[in-house]
Amino acid sequence: MHNAAFGSNWLIAYLAFLSAFVPLSTALYLPALPSMSTYFGVKHELTNLSLSLFMLFYALSMLLWGPFSDKYGRKPILLAGLILYIASSIWLAVCPAIEQLIAGRCLQAIGSGALSSTSLAIVKDTYGGRKMENVLAAIQTMTILAPMLAPVLGGVLLSLTSWRGIFWVLAACGGLALLGWCALRETCGPRTQGSVLAALGRVRHVLGHKGFRRLLLLFSTGSMSFMAYLATSAYIYEEMFHVTPQSYSYFFAANAAVSLLGPLLYVRFLRDLPRHEFIACCFMTTGVFGVLIILFGAGGPFTFALLFTPIAIGGYALRPLSTMLLMTQMDTDTGTVSSLVGSTALLFGGLSMLLCSLPWNNFILATGGIAMLVGLICTSGWLWLDRERVFSLTPPS
Repeated sequence: MHNAAFGSNWLIAYLAFLSAFVPLSTALYLPALPSMSTYFGVKHELTNLSLSLFMLFYALSMLLWGPFSDKYGRKPILLAGLILYIASSIWLAVCPAIEQLIAGRCLQAIGSGALSSTSLAIVKDTYGGRKMENVLAAIQTMTILAPMLAPVLGGVLLSLTSWRGIFWVLAACGGLALLGWCALRETCGPRTQGSVLAALGRVRHVLGHKGFRRLLLLFSTGSMSFMAYLATSAYIYEEMFHVTPQSYSYFFAANAAVSLLGPLLYVRFLRDLPRHEFIACCFMTTGVFGVLIILFGAGGPFTFALLFTPIAIGGYALRPLSTMLLMTQMDTDTGTVSSLVGSTALLFGGLSMLLCSLPWNNFILATGGIAMLVGLICTSGWLWLDRERVFSLTPPS
């Protein structure tokens, strides 16, 4: 199905671009955080609030934007999000105080939530079957590439301009997306009827679908192992293995590059495998290599990196299928479903990071332990759900 004047390939590229906004908005200015703290004369902890609050407001805002897109359509909600994103980015580029920067980041996060929830809903509106899997794989490849390349790009920008220039670049990205919006056609089918509160009440309705709810909890739990790695990897490499921050960035980039194999392998080879066994295998891989990290992860930076690689590849290989299964459990409330998929994964990711702050003996034990538990819980949960069969495993083509 062609959505825009430029055809399906243009639409896929545009949706992938929209999916990159959140990782760009967080990772692009990471190299600038120390200079921002110096500029405002505040502690790093206060500047870092602009990161943590961004993720919180982003997750919560999706729970509003998704139901609103079912009521008012994808294009009006996407337009509102883009306008808010551009305006807040411009404000961030000129704001005079740290408190205003933090407030601006919260507004930028709310705008980003509209972009994410509507882009995933447009995928469901427009594509089905294997084509949907291909599009989801392309989009999720972009979500891996963006945080891998953004800090490097941010460093280049800092050599040419100040940290304010980074926010001008983000505002320009929003302007470019706004131009693409003009070529986009509305994809939302029958709209949610009733009041605004009734539209928000669709969140409860969607969560009442037993198959969707159980799959949502299962796959959100499955994402926790990679979030644990994000929370602990810097401490493991720099404090336990005594590598330099620059060397750590190489290990991180290498892990992200290897993670790209996940969706690519799935589309090319793995999606023809029986779905039951493929999903179970991915979860079992996480658990097994979590145990191996506990036992052998302290052997050195390369050993730790190699042991985590199968977890990353398996997790990302599962994402196109898991997202498609979640999006196709219901024929209605597509925007609400997409918002729950995104926000719940973020909330579980936050839980994973919180678990990493518990008094483990070391962060290698925390990373391996969480991966082991996630693998055990998800494998057992999947085998139980597979027997219950309260969900559809073969989405319509």
